[in-house]
Amino acid sequence: MVTISGHNGYVYDPDGITTKEKLDYLLEIRASRTPNVKMYADKFGCAFYEGKKPYEVKADIYIPCATQNEIGLEEAKLIVEAKAKYYFEGANMPASNEAIAYLQENGVIVGPAKAANAGGVAVSALEMSQNAMRYAWTKEEVDQKLQQIMASIHDAAKEASEEYGLGYDLVKGANIAGFLKVARAMLAQGVF
Repeated sequence: MVTISGHNGYVYDPDGITTKEKLDYLLEIRASRTPNVKMYADKFGCAFYEGKKPYEVKADIYIPCATQNEIGLEEAKLIVEAKAKYYFEGANMPASNEAIAYLQENGVIVGPAKAANAGGVAVSALEMSQNAMRYAWTKEEVDQKLQQIMASIHDAAKEASEEYGLGYDLVKGANIAGFLKVARAMLAQGVF
């Protein structure tokens, strides 16, 4: 990770935001009364770009993780111009439909928000299971279970997309797989 953005701009750290010290400081900023990523730039001597979004920084992977509707066609064009290979949504629908279509039309593999949201729901389900069983899994056990769940979500989206002749389209595949799962559950409950 080389950028981190906030409400008033973004930081570019060419050395990477990867050390424990840097990550701990980001957590400290987030917990403060006035979180501002410029504090990170000041502490670690990085560039801060006020009022801008990080999509102008060249990268292979973009992962927006905080804001809904932050990526429109203009940002999608920047991502394509950067020759990005992947765009994974870690937030709730951070891109417009037009932006997603543009990314896909230009060969960027899109990991849909639906999958990230399903991962969050899965962690909640794991927590409920632990509570019901009066058991506490370690962080590593929860992470392993989540990795299996996310791999299963990916496989279901990929298979649905291929089955319906759409190639490797995880966005459409996730929509189809999700619909089929709900429809099968409704049929099993005798709703139809």
